[in-house]
Amino acid sequence: MNPQTLPPASDKAVTPNPALADLQDIILPDPIGAWPWAIGYWLVLAILLVLIIGAILWLKKRAAYLAPKKAAQALLVNLDLHSSHYPSEVNQLLKRTALSYLPREVIAKLDGDAWASWLDTHLPKQYRGRIGPLLDKRHQAKPLSADEARELHNLAQSWFASKAKFSSPRVNSGQTSFASAPLSQASTKTAEEQC
Repeated sequence: MNPQTLPPASDKAVTPNPALADLQDIILPDPIGAWPWAIGYWLVLAILLVLIIGAILWLKKRAAYLAPKKAAQALLVNLDLHSSHYPSEVNQLLKRTALSYLPREVIAKLDGDAWASWLDTHLPKQYRGRIGPLLDKRHQAKPLSADEARELHNLAQSWFASKAKFSSPRVNSGQTSFASAPLSQASTKTAEEQC
């Protein structure tokens, strides 16, 4: 075909429309940026921040609470199992550690069966009832046997490894029972004022 003999319909397609001559290419808007964030992102970020700070504070408080027990565990390892004073040294270590957690008025007066019972409440159930007789041997001339010394060492380690909060003993008419929560200084003063 000859370019001069085009059909009339194709002639219209080739001739530009004067109304379309003024149009320009489509210009896309700038892409949406990440900032500023929507309110939902800020709320999620704030909640995460509060949770992280709360977890850090809780871990620090927990580490500070368990620090005396960890220090006592390190001292227990250094004690000589074959020493004739081993039960006394373990008892002193247990008492000093307990004094780190509860008021002196509460712990210092515990001795004998009351002390052994209080220690038992912070031991796993399978180890209860054994630490008292071993600690009582500190008053005897015959030292602990090697098996008894190892058992006392294991019981003391279990006591120090316990993660439970200490409860304070309550003395009611000659019998010792144990509270489920730690005794605070304020409640100690209140109890002393009531007497």
